[in-house]
Amino acid sequence: MRKRNHVVPLHLNKKELAHLETQVELSGQSREEYLRTLIMGAQLRARPCTHHADLLHKVAGLCNNANQLARVANTYGEADAASVEEMTRIAREVWKEVRENW
Repeated sequence: MRKRNHVVPLHLNKKELAHLETQVELSGQSREEYLRTLIMGAQLRARPCTHHADLLHKVAGLCNNANQLARVANTYGEADAASVEEMTRIAREVWKEVRENW
């Protein structure tokens, strides 16, 4: 038995259909799911771009390096310059990517 028994026909012109298809593609949802979500009043956002995964990987690396540097600093009372420079390099790379892609 179907949960959704009511069909609502909708007529669109070519421009409206093209816009709908574009929005559906950006959302990553099916057309029906996209329209139901809009009707229920939810805020729809585009799915993340492909470069988001790379950015998250770089941020995770930065966080790991910061944790390792903090651990060394707490254990030995200081951190070596190479570790600080590596973390700074990764932070600059992440910010560069953020500026270029957003």
